[in-house]
Amino acid sequence: MKYLKLFSAILLSTSLFCSCSGNNNNDKQNGSGATLTTSGGSGSDTYLESSMKTTSKNIKMDMLQKIYLSHNGKARIEMYKIEQGKPSLIMIGISDVSKPTQSILIDDSAKTYSINKIDTAARGGDILDEHTKYTVSKIGSESIQGLNCVHAQILKTMNFSGVKSFLNSEDTIDVWMTKDIPMPAVMQKSFAKGMGLAYNANVANQLEQMGCVGFPAKFQSHGKAVTVVSQLNKISHDNFPAAMFEVPSGYKQTAGF
Repeated sequence: MKYLKLFSAILLSTSLFCSCSGNNNNDKQNGSGATLTTSGGSGSDTYLESSMKTTSKNIKMDMLQKIYLSHNGKARIEMYKIEQGKPSLIMIGISDVSKPTQSILIDDSAKTYSINKIDTAARGGDILDEHTKYTVSKIGSESIQGLNCVHAQILKTMNFSGVKSFLNSEDTIDVWMTKDIPMPAVMQKSFAKGMGLAYNANVANQLEQMGCVGFPAKFQSHGKAVTVVSQLNKISHDNFPAAMFEVPSGYKQTAGF
């Protein structure tokens, strides 16, 4: 469970930077047959729901991500593990566009929270980057679940020698980013930086130049050890209470993971 919470904390930290508005009353379908359920609703806040599957030789994990976005730039993300078809809450994250260098992770079961500082400085001298080659390509404009997306592909090759050679890999990362779910520019950039878990800041800048920015309607990462697939499944609108974006009273602060 400790590993799962750490993994969820990382995922949350990469996703806590988006805010949106807009209306849509249609159910849309992508080429794979997956359906995106959308509802206009009557509220000014937005709800997004994404599924994520992680598979490897020893791990098969299904997760659900519920994202609540307020009209005033606050976000709440809930991460669930799916077991026998039932979701189990693992971690909650909240953020505020007025505090772009900070996110908060909440452990509801332990009644604790941690404040996490986000490094906005440019990276340099990272040992992984020194031995990693990235090739970025724009595949083109595509429709994913009825959303207008820019599809880009990143080939990531890690090449170490000696005892570090176990790190060597060739990963293929595909992203389909959409601006049909609009968000403030500062959050777009933060979202791209958050996805630096999969690639570096230079790649994020190339994606921005290609117009591959916004919200990920779909994300795929295929490597020698792990495959991760994430897809947006639901959009709806409502009015969320302010308390959803605050640390509950009585929760104790911890150092985090």
